[in-house]
Amino acid sequence: MSNTDERPGYRALFRHPVASRLVIARGISELGDFVGLAALLLLAFDQTNSVLGPAAVYAARTLPALLVATVFSGWLDVPARRTLLVWLSVAGAVLIAVPAAVPQPVPAIVAAGLLGAVRAAYASVNVAVAAEAVDAPLRLPLFGLSAFANQAGQVIGLLAGASLTVALGARVALLIDLVSFLIAAIVLAGLPRHPHRRRGPRPPATAGVRIIAGHPVLRSVALLTLATVLSGALPETLAPELARGAWRPVVLAASALGGAFFVLLVARSRWLGRVAGQVAVAAALAGALLLAGVLVAVDAPLWALAVGNAFIGAGGGWLIGAQATFARLAPPERMGQVEATIVAANIVASGCGIFLLGGVAAAVSPAAAYLTAGVVLLVVVLLTRPDRLPVSPQ
Repeated sequence: MSNTDERPGYRALFRHPVASRLVIARGISELGDFVGLAALLLLAFDQTNSVLGPAAVYAARTLPALLVATVFSGWLDVPARRTLLVWLSVAGAVLIAVPAAVPQPVPAIVAAGLLGAVRAAYASVNVAVAAEAVDAPLRLPLFGLSAFANQAGQVIGLLAGASLTVALGARVALLIDLVSFLIAAIVLAGLPRHPHRRRGPRPPATAGVRIIAGHPVLRSVALLTLATVLSGALPETLAPELARGAWRPVVLAASALGGAFFVLLVARSRWLGRVAGQVAVAAALAGALLLAGVLVAVDAPLWALAVGNAFIGAGGGWLIGAQATFARLAPPERMGQVEATIVAANIVASGCGIFLLGGVAAAVSPAAAYLTAGVVLLVVVLLTRPDRLPVSPQ
């Protein structure tokens, strides 16, 4: 590992003109996103009366995100990055306005699909801005605090969104999501101006895939990442079926709560910056998925399932270490496209995986879905072991 192991505290992020706005915009946007997501999930479940309804909301993002990572990935580094972030936020507001105006399953699924493309592009450009304008020692704390904003946004947003949807209907929650996009756009518009840099000719659409496939550590970490996100949305997808009444929002948000505490505690540690630490947490995540499967199978109390989901969320926190590994080992001039590739691959894996696991839950049982996810991740951990591969110092 390089001297980036000596990382400053979170206060330094808020003194940085770029990092501070990236974190604030992320927090606002994530909170609104999950208020809206809770509305879309419950809308799809209540009107289809099947776990496949929420699964379809996640799976709908697959094709648009894949297009961002392939056909359009070479363009992500072409426009001025501040301008692109602002317009992507505005586009999110426009898209969420569709199901807000017509709260039905089909508009919700279509909007979710197009938002998948927007989120893939936004996340990629966001990391590219960090790589370009934020010093290396600040990046892992930045990724960690951004992940905390994501997880805390899930906890608060899913609880608030589910409660608002039950009490007032989906439209109110979706309008809150729309406003959050616009506020985030205003925050991002205040990023410092930087001269537009020439980044060379636009690379081919497959450049990101080739870079990842050509590096043994990045390739192994990418496979482990895909196996992780395969079941990343499983607790939220199964919660409407497994919990009713006051326990439904708790079970729905427990995974995000566990992830929020985990990333806040370990983002500055040297341990998670090492690939060995990342692999250890991924293995623990496999164990948490298996534990949740057993709890559901034996019809354990809902508080126990909430705890199991919290462990799953905590295990998924290792992904901020994977993000730091990519930022450290990928070519800086191609960071936007490499990030676009892995973000979109994650969305594809998450969408397809949750749809397949949702099918397992519907055809067999929710317990079988948890157990299947745990076994798949455990097998990938044992087969890849990227911590055993040499890493060139940088």
